[in-house]
Amino acid sequence: MVRNQFDNKSLNNELLKPIAFSSCKHHFGYVQRILKNQNNSIKNDSFIYESILLLGDSNIDYYTGSLDENSISNEIVLILAAEKISSREDYTNWIASDGSDFKCIFLSDGSNWTIRLGQNGNRYVHIHPSRHSKKTIRVKSSTLKTAYAYLLYYGLSDIDFSVEKVNFVRRKFVKLPPFKPNSALVAVSRILDLFLI
Repeated sequence: MVRNQFDNKSLNNELLKPIAFSSCKHHFGYVQRILKNQNNSIKNDSFIYESILLLGDSNIDYYTGSLDENSISNEIVLILAAEKISSREDYTNWIASDGSDFKCIFLSDGSNWTIRLGQNGNRYVHIHPSRHSKKTIRVKSSTLKTAYAYLLYYGLSDIDFSVEKVNFVRRKFVKLPPFKPNSALVAVSRILDLFLI
C-alpha cells in the first residue's frame, strides 16, 4: 500500500522538539519531495481533500529557499540554546520580553522567520517564514489549494496546463468558482511554475 506522505495533521512531527512547523503549508522543498514521491497513477480524492484542508483560509508565507525543514528547525534550536532557552517558560518570557507576542530571527541563508508561542504542549516554538522575507513568497490560500489540488491530481509530469484542468480541480476539490476561460491564471501559474520547472 502506498503511504500518502502529507501529514494527516498540519505539524511536521519529525522535526526536533520544541519546533512546531507546518511543512506542507510553508515549505516548497518539502511539498516538492512529496509530489515527486507520490504515485501519480493513483488519484486518491480523499487524500487530495485532506491535503488542501491543511492550508486554511488565509494568506500564506511560502518558503522557497534551499534550507530543508530539518536545517531550519536545527538552526532555530541553536539560536534558542544561545539565548539559554531550555523550557516553555523560558521561551514564553523571552518572546514577551519586547512587549510583543513574536520575534523575528534570521537563518544562515538570509531568510527571516517569525517565531511565536505555539499551542501544542511539547512543540511550543511555532515557526513560519516572515512576510516579505528573502526566499519567501506570499500566496493566497485559495491559490495554493488550487495548485496543490492540480499537482496532486494531474502530477508533476503533466505539462499540458489549461484553464479547463484548473477549473476541474477548483470545483471538485477546492470548492471554488471556476476561472473565466480567458483568465490569465497568473497567481496559480506562478505557483505551478515553481513545481513544473
